[in-house]
Amino acid sequence: MTVPHVSLENVSKIFTRKPDFAERIAISLGLPKPPEVRAVDGVSLDVAYGEALGLVGESGCGKSTLGRIVAGVHAKSAGQFRFDGKEEGTWTTKDAERARLDIQMIFQDPMSSLNPRKRIVDIIGEAPVVHGMAAARDKEKLVGDLMQEVGLDPGYARRFPHQFSGGQRQRIGIARALAVQPKFLVCDESVAALDVSIQAQVLNLFMDLREGRGLTYLFISHDLGVIEHLTDRVAIMYLGKIVEVGPTAEIFAGPAHPYTHALLDEAPRVGRGRRAYIPLKGELPSPLAPPPGCRFHTRCPHAMPICSAEEPKLDALSPGRVAACHLHNTTD
Repeated sequence: MTVPHVSLENVSKIFTRKPDFAERIAISLGLPKPPEVRAVDGVSLDVAYGEALGLVGESGCGKSTLGRIVAGVHAKSAGQFRFDGKEEGTWTTKDAERARLDIQMIFQDPMSSLNPRKRIVDIIGEAPVVHGMAAARDKEKLVGDLMQEVGLDPGYARRFPHQFSGGQRQRIGIARALAVQPKFLVCDESVAALDVSIQAQVLNLFMDLREGRGLTYLFISHDLGVIEHLTDRVAIMYLGKIVEVGPTAEIFAGPAHPYTHALLDEAPRVGRGRRAYIPLKGELPSPLAPPPGCRFHTRCPHAMPICSAEEPKLDALSPGRVAACHLHNTTD
């Protein structure tokens, strides 16, 4: 299909702290308001039907916030969000309900995302019953089928979350998301809290579910090995901005943006042999006061005068490949 499954255009999310009584008085006297955090700043991104798109970046870059905007957990501050080609501002009540069910999120920590007071049969089966997708009398069978699909014993449906291991709890979270028959899954560091051997099992489950159910994924991770293994395309995010997007194989073979190059250069890879570790210089700038121009110029080894003065645009480098870097448009 030519219409993307999910489309973001200039989407931003600004977090502000509500001023207390004394601060409101100070603001009325002309003092500045509390600072704003632009966690996501003007992001444009498309996800095609059936695609697995990886979203990568350092902690604090805004990737989880972007995932929560897509999943409807956070409301965007500005920009346009389209699902199945329809702009969010034009949704009817039925469209909004459909989007809420079709886009589900799987969180990083399965223990904190599961209600410890509920049994698994209710955690997984409650939503489809509430939304009229299954009758209450069919709930146990539905839950049993879903548990079997994600690799759990249906006989454990009456247990509580604390009676399962971390990997099993993550499978419960996946089953809960699948219970409302979604088309789009936002996976936010969904294997980061698991042991390496369990990670591989859960990743294989994600791949099987994608093939069997025709799912679309937005897979958020800082683990480049996971992204390389699971995704078709990857978007690199830095301090609230997308700096590079392209096919996963192409970006891993030859990154175009200096930040992408730095991320991949320090990722463990088989066959590299011994090499010196050269970390990026400088700290990640504060999102309260991002640097002018290119946000990466304070740490970039290739920074030029234009980098601190002018923000680079996402320019096409090849079909399906874009990067925001002045190194690629110095002749303009």
